[in-house]
Amino acid sequence: MTYWLTNVRIETGFIRENDWIKATETQLVAIHIHNGKITTIIPTEYFSSNDEKFIDCNEQLLLPGIVEKHCHLDKSKLGTQYTPITPAKSLVERFETEIPILDSLDEPIEVRAKALYDLEVSHGATAFRSHIDIEPATGLRYLNAITSLRKNVCTPIELVAFPQHGLLRSKSSQLMEKALQNGANFVGGVDPYSLDGDYKASLHETFRLATTYNVGIDIHVHDRKEAGTTTIKEIIHLTKKHGWQDKVFISHAFGLNDFVGDERKQVFSDLAKQGIHIVTSVPITPNTIPPIMELIDYGVSVHLGCDNIYDCWSPYGDGSLQEKLVRLGELFNVKDQSDLTQLLGLMTDGVTTLDKDGNHIWPSVGDEATYLLTSAMSSAEFVARKSPITSSYYQGKQVK
Repeated sequence: MTYWLTNVRIETGFIRENDWIKATETQLVAIHIHNGKITTIIPTEYFSSNDEKFIDCNEQLLLPGIVEKHCHLDKSKLGTQYTPITPAKSLVERFETEIPILDSLDEPIEVRAKALYDLEVSHGATAFRSHIDIEPATGLRYLNAITSLRKNVCTPIELVAFPQHGLLRSKSSQLMEKALQNGANFVGGVDPYSLDGDYKASLHETFRLATTYNVGIDIHVHDRKEAGTTTIKEIIHLTKKHGWQDKVFISHAFGLNDFVGDERKQVFSDLAKQGIHIVTSVPITPNTIPPIMELIDYGVSVHLGCDNIYDCWSPYGDGSLQEKLVRLGELFNVKDQSDLTQLLGLMTDGVTTLDKDGNHIWPSVGDEATYLLTSAMSSAEFVARKSPITSSYYQGKQVK
């Protein structure tokens, strides 16, 4: 696919007044896209179609594509009649009652998963990572359904083999191996300290699976206090031991709040040094969300995910990562033009238009043509005002 974007706005720097950034500088350009890549960027006034296809963007702003880094396509109840959340006295009771409830719904998993996928695409998502339950109660049924969905949509979907009931507790290692042999891209896990009861054995098996099949790790760690801090330190240790830098993600990571003093500095530095990513769904329960801005200052990569969207765990969720991002910005009181511009990277897999000093980064010739168009005049406005997304594209092909 070959075409031009014309009259499209890109960010080129910051406009300063003394030490204050009062605005973002932009330029109207024409961008040539060929085979999913950006091949040329020129000022709009130099554009001549030469009979090539072009899209007039009407001076809209071009921003990098949105990446949904943590969802559960297999758990959604979207597309079925609304029902209240069933009471549960514990985490174990919740996940043990979940599968019978999902299997009894009027619509099959394929329909419900597609409904969630479509909802997030309508909010601009151009790539997904989904955890898929893997345990004896589901076998590979859920994985097979989402794998089938993955083959029939126009955006990538990374699949995390997710032993919801505990990797050791549910004796799921062999099933996890089968999932990895059948296309799962990551090894998942849940609270190896409190759920599996032996965090070292659980994490050892998690890293064994990952290194054997050369896949990443994305593990849920909700545990607090000693359970959370001990788990996080062991993940850092094993990442270094196995040379698994930039392949390990800790979702939720509430226990990061419980590190203090010199240990806090050391752990946050080690997370950055080992390339361990943090994924948050921006919980608003007091003292729960990790210290995101502090982690970013240490150089830790942070990502956003919607997580639960109308399932057996929560009746809430609208599928908008923009909503999650503006909530995070308010929670951490992010107001500065430069900081808001950088905040965009939390939902674009780290891609921002400008660096913190205002130097141009994206788009550049050679970049993948995965982008969105918005009426906002800057990244900062897009983040702070939740500006509407008019269209989105993955590798040059329209998604929304």
